[in-house]
Amino acid sequence: MKSLRIVAVSAILLSGCSYVSTYGVHAKLLGAEHQIIECQYEAALDTLQRFTVVGSNKEKQHAFEYMGVIYQEKMDLEAFNHTVDRFLFSDMGRGKDRAVVITEWNEKRRVLREQRVMAIGQAECATNFASPS
Repeated sequence: MKSLRIVAVSAILLSGCSYVSTYGVHAKLLGAEHQIIECQYEAALDTLQRFTVVGSNKEKQHAFEYMGVIYQEKMDLEAFNHTVDRFLFSDMGRGKDRAVVITEWNEKRRVLREQRVMAIGQAECATNFASPS
């Protein structure tokens, strides 16, 4: 009976952890998500670029996804496509379908936009489309 109880408690704990999508993700990476919500793209990109190189596989996956969101928000198609290609070439993205990855990143963008509306009252960030001289 005691061993059955231990197995049941272990199963509950393990299944509970599977619902936490950010379990094992560095706080700076979660901070970058907050920066995206607050339209601080360049600061977020600095952090995200580092995580695509030195993070765990889960952190790298989040970093690539967030970078894709930023480049979509900035309407930088060249950087977006490059980021998708880098992800698909990485261990985490190898074997994934490009269209599925883009769909997942679009869903993350939608979620972050909803969070932005709740946080700052607007879905879009003011973007300066003028290229620096």
